[in-house]
Amino acid sequence: GLQAVNKDAYSESHPRSLKCTRLAHEGDNMERYIVGRQFLVVLVLFLINMIGSALVGADPFGLPKWMNDIFLQGGVAMVVTTIVIGQLTSQINAAICMLDFMNNYFVLLTTYVSLAIEWSGLLHTVYLVQYAFGKISGENLESKEPPRSAMRNIFFWARVLVSTAILCFALAVTFETILTGQGGVWGEDKATSAMIVFLVVMCIVGIMEGIQIAAFCLINLPEEELRQHTIAYMNCKLIFAGQHLQAFLIGRQIFVTALMFFVAKITTIGEVEANEDTIAGTIFGVSKEAQTFFNTGFLAAIVMTVIGSLAWRIVASSFPLAFMSNPLIYLIVRICLFLEGTGICSSAWILARFAKPAIGYQPDEVYLDGAEEQGKEPITLRDMNVDTTVTVVKYLYSFAL
Repeated sequence: GLQAVNKDAYSESHPRSLKCTRLAHEGDNMERYIVGRQFLVVLVLFLINMIGSALVGADPFGLPKWMNDIFLQGGVAMVVTTIVIGQLTSQINAAICMLDFMNNYFVLLTTYVSLAIEWSGLLHTVYLVQYAFGKISGENLESKEPPRSAMRNIFFWARVLVSTAILCFALAVTFETILTGQGGVWGEDKATSAMIVFLVVMCIVGIMEGIQIAAFCLINLPEEELRQHTIAYMNCKLIFAGQHLQAFLIGRQIFVTALMFFVAKITTIGEVEANEDTIAGTIFGVSKEAQTFFNTGFLAAIVMTVIGSLAWRIVASSFPLAFMSNPLIYLIVRICLFLEGTGICSSAWILARFAKPAIGYQPDEVYLDGAEEQGKEPITLRDMNVDTTVTVVKYLYSFAL
């Protein structure tokens, strides 16, 4: 959002935001940042699943069995908590208070870590996909940097080869985990079903990752041309109708996160029994130390990032019309709108409303356009709705007393 803003306008008021934007906007760093950040997001979700998943039979509050199965064993409580506190609340405030949100060393550290992950070459196989679809579409890949030197070219393609090998190994471990029933959802007797569900969920997540890319690629396409592609036109019309865009993005966030947690449950390896004298039972007969590494779900996170996210984004940006012509997208958008409409994560708006004045966030217009500083008064329509709801609750509470 700050890419088109003159950096001199906030160089003195937000020095750390300036460091972040200078770093992220230099050359092709934004593309690199997106690659590294996506893996970081997926990895964090897998770690949350590993740390926060309830043990079998856990019942800390003495809830009815059906409620316990849904919220604890089913992971709904963990999913909602992660989305509301860990994602939506920050995104809501960051959307209008970008400068204040970024003006801290943690965001700067996250930027460096994301770029470091990309530089490591762990995910460089995605560039192989990018070049392949660039050739298929006949489009030249644009770069903001000069051509790579011979040594840098060798280093780049060496990382692509290593990354491809890592991805193949990660796929082998993930498939073996599912087919031998060592995942966290079904046993070996339902391995085939688990594999089918895993592949379907990966495709759905990938489609949702690509929808917003493809939709925004088509936003400036003449309507007459878009109408020639009936399904793509219907999908775009649904997404951009009225307030649907914001609702879709929130619903998409809920749907994607929930499915990623589900993938984490399917692919996270349970404890494998192996004593000091044998490695029987470990995947591919590896050592106990290697098996412990497999158990973290790190390799599944690589598969999820490359095949379930970044590759679909590349396809969507290369062929937006063909991508949006998928009839399944209409159903997925409807599901996202429904999820947002249920209000399951609407508490994020309340948290964001009171977090803004508590932290001292100000809209970007205050710094860029000289607008008047905001106090505790509502900034957006949603803020006004939250204030109205709180007032009504107070009156009802007082009347009940």
